[in-house]
Amino acid sequence: MSAMKKGAVVAAMLAGFTALGVQSATADDTAKTFKPLHGISLHVGSKHAVGYFVPTNGVCELTLVVGEEPADEGILVVTPTRFRASVKAGQHARFDTGEGKELAFHCAQSATAMTVQTMQQTAYTPAAN
Repeated sequence: MSAMKKGAVVAAMLAGFTALGVQSATADDTAKTFKPLHGISLHVGSKHAVGYFVPTNGVCELTLVVGEEPADEGILVVTPTRFRASVKAGQHARFDTGEGKELAFHCAQSATAMTVQTMQQTAYTPAAN
């Protein structure tokens, strides 16, 4: 599939999730919980992320697409990126948005739901040995 077709598919996906009224969160919202195969739409600064998960053997199989917010004409300047992560029940995965914030996804027990929260990144320096 060409890069232009991929961009068009992702743009349609971003627009579709928004039009369908999926659960939405902004950088200032508290944690949001969503169920299997229910989409989530997140706005973090100039980024827009959409995703969903499928429970498989006690693991949340998360798919997340992150890209720039579309211009007024609905044209994507940069091709969005798709991430996939297998998150075990009771564990979490974090995604850096590149703007000093990260999205933290937590898989509930038995992989029955996921919670996402926008977190402020902080600098980390490992302790000296």
